[in-house]
Amino acid sequence: IIQLLYGTRMEHGTLKQLLTVLVLFWQNSIGGIVFMKSSTSKSSVVTQISLAAVAIVLSYLLLFVASIQVSTVCQILCGGLIAVGIISIVSYFLAGDFKRIDRYGFAVGTMLVLMGIIGLIRLDNLIANFEIYTGLMSLVLGVLVLQGTVQQKVLDYPVWILTLILTVNCIAGALCVLLELTIVTNRLAGFSNWILLVCGGCCLFSMLITWICILLAAKRDKKAAESAESESEPAQEPAFEVPPETTGQTAPAPAPAPAPAPMNDGPAETHHTGFDSGQDVQSDFPPLESPDLVFGDDVSHHSSSDPDSGQ
Repeated sequence: IIQLLYGTRMEHGTLKQLLTVLVLFWQNSIGGIVFMKSSTSKSSVVTQISLAAVAIVLSYLLLFVASIQVSTVCQILCGGLIAVGIISIVSYFLAGDFKRIDRYGFAVGTMLVLMGIIGLIRLDNLIANFEIYTGLMSLVLGVLVLQGTVQQKVLDYPVWILTLILTVNCIAGALCVLLELTIVTNRLAGFSNWILLVCGGCCLFSMLITWICILLAAKRDKKAAESAESESEPAQEPAFEVPPETTGQTAPAPAPAPAPAPMNDGPAETHHTGFDSGQDVQSDFPPLESPDLVFGDDVSHHSSSDPDSGQ
């Protein structure tokens, strides 16, 4: 395509290097948007980086490469829109996104293809209004820089003052291009291209600063949470009794355990006497005789210990 546009034949090594750069750019920007299966936040970051990179490359080519014309840039952009649209449509079916309600790859791809075809058909009008399109792209990039400024201010980092100055310059330059303020735009040749280059660079710079601020804020919040947790831990600990060694006081002796009750193996007379030993009782009182009792009508069955029962 490049050879057809320029009408010259490029060297094999130069063409190979150029294709390598294009492939790397596709893998890290546009290809990541189309094929990545990560969260929406990562896709938006890649989209923002890609938009800023495209703006920087286009503005650099138009400003510093004399052989590049606006018509060539418009043709490349329209062809790129068609290619990305076709890839988006194909990936919509290959990835199975038609089974989900939150995937719009087919609609986006169709819109990009139609925009590219219309741009190629109305190429003359596209070239005539090229400054308006660059102004719109510059305005989008300026608004993205403004969002980074707001994030830095909310995160309470003073660098937001610097990004605010950049935001004001980007938005003001984009508005001058869109409103066709010739008093300002005629003072510098290629004013719209310079504004596009500045807006692309400021967008990347703002993204880098905002990312650093977010990381620092996350560390700051983590340290604050850890300090708050360490301060609340002593109040939540249960109150334990202080051991006597730490206070200098002696602990009271524990109460003696009651002696176990004796086993009920002896005669009934030895239980519940209230004395410590049964020998003391026998020394003070004579031993009791246990009579042999006989129940019945016959008196001859009494014990022989009775002296009157001899007959």
